[in-house]
Amino acid sequence: MNDAELRRCVLIKAAERVFLRHGYHAATMDDVAGAAGMSKRTLYQLVQSKEELFTALLARHNEPFDFSIHTEGRTPEDVLFDVLARWAHHVLSPSTVSLLRLIMAEYIHGRTLSRLLDRESAKPCKDVLQGFLAGCAAAGTLDVRDPEEAAQMLYGMAIGKIHMQMLLGIGKTPSRVELEARIRRAICLFLRGTLPRHAGGCGRSAIRETLP
Repeated sequence: MNDAELRRCVLIKAAERVFLRHGYHAATMDDVAGAAGMSKRTLYQLVQSKEELFTALLARHNEPFDFSIHTEGRTPEDVLFDVLARWAHHVLSPSTVSLLRLIMAEYIHGRTLSRLLDRESAKPCKDVLQGFLAGCAAAGTLDVRDPEEAAQMLYGMAIGKIHMQMLLGIGKTPSRVELEARIRRAICLFLRGTLPRHAGGCGRSAIRETLP
């Protein structure tokens, strides 16, 4: 990591602290520069605006998460679990929940942050799931007429309620085992309604083994 990259990393970490403490709208670039221990001039050599800085912050949160999928030799159930489990661990992480709470609080000032979150964080996840379902529909593996709607419904069933509870600070945060068990149950219900009637082998028989 060169000097510019190191300073940018320091800046992004400082911006996260300032945004979470003061809110995006109230926070100033002077606040961020002070928290980062650098001059405002140096700050603007690294980023051009507060919006660009927040975009960089979202990108940094996405770095640990790989949303690519490998489908060769795998059942739809295995692929869907892989996608949804990684997506859940991403959006339910404490840092991501804190950022989303910040965005919700800033909604009164406009939708800029919501659009940034959708573009930088939520959309890549949704696109992977929707693309996989569209591919399955085209191949006849799954009977899905609207991949976008199906992706939204599956996400809502598997993760949606838990995500909302965490954002509101209510209910019990599930353990990893509990979360993954819920995801598997949601996938089984989803596949039971979308697998073609002629599916066999690891298709319907595997689902019957999982469902009560």
